[in-house]
Amino acid sequence: MPTENKPAEPLKVERSTVTKLVITGAPRLDAITVFLEDFGRRDCRTESDPSYQTAQGKITINCWDNSWSAYWGGMGPRTVAEFVADCDWDYVLNCLDRGISSTRFSGSALHVFAKKCIVQRRRQQTGRHDRELHELSKDEARELWHDIDVLRTVESPNECWHHDRLLTELFGDEWHYPVGDKAVEENHEFNYLRRVVEAVQGALRQEQPQQEEHEAHLPQRSHEQHSGPELPAAPLHDR
Repeated sequence: MPTENKPAEPLKVERSTVTKLVITGAPRLDAITVFLEDFGRRDCRTESDPSYQTAQGKITINCWDNSWSAYWGGMGPRTVAEFVADCDWDYVLNCLDRGISSTRFSGSALHVFAKKCIVQRRRQQTGRHDRELHELSKDEARELWHDIDVLRTVESPNECWHHDRLLTELFGDEWHYPVGDKAVEENHEFNYLRRVVEAVQGALRQEQPQQEEHEAHLPQRSHEQHSGPELPAAPLHDR
């Protein structure tokens, strides 16, 4: 049975103001493009102020071929530029890339940690080893030293479970605790993003006084200076 073609409802289009900044000159960084978007205010009632409203906004940062963005729905009375400038760098960084850490797992670090463990267990009688593991004989240490070469190629903590037997011989049944703490290296992606965030915050803080000065110099009509009606300006030839 044919159905009637219903006219499509018009699409809803909303406009917002976006500020674009291009930041250059930051040490060891390419040009940074920042998009700041303020979405106005939303109701956020509290017991003390049922009519309270809070600002909301979004920031998008591009640097080379990397891009990060974050949205905040409770910025108080501030714009997104003011909010980001006021926050600590580590808070902003975590909002841009949730869960990123200053360190990351490394197979090379795991291999170095394993070698250190073998040396310590060979010298256990000197009190340098702090784990409840037996002292290694010379032959046991030599065999483990050969076996741990495979640990260099481990790319993630999950892959460690493929070497459960070897890691148990090295660190004991609960090897995942020392491995998780020690088999790590510096996370260069974290450090890179930190430099980007600090450069953006520095630029926003630099812009704030200029913006405030600009707003202060905007022409404002004063009603206190005139006690009567405003007179029209004289023609140019009379001045």
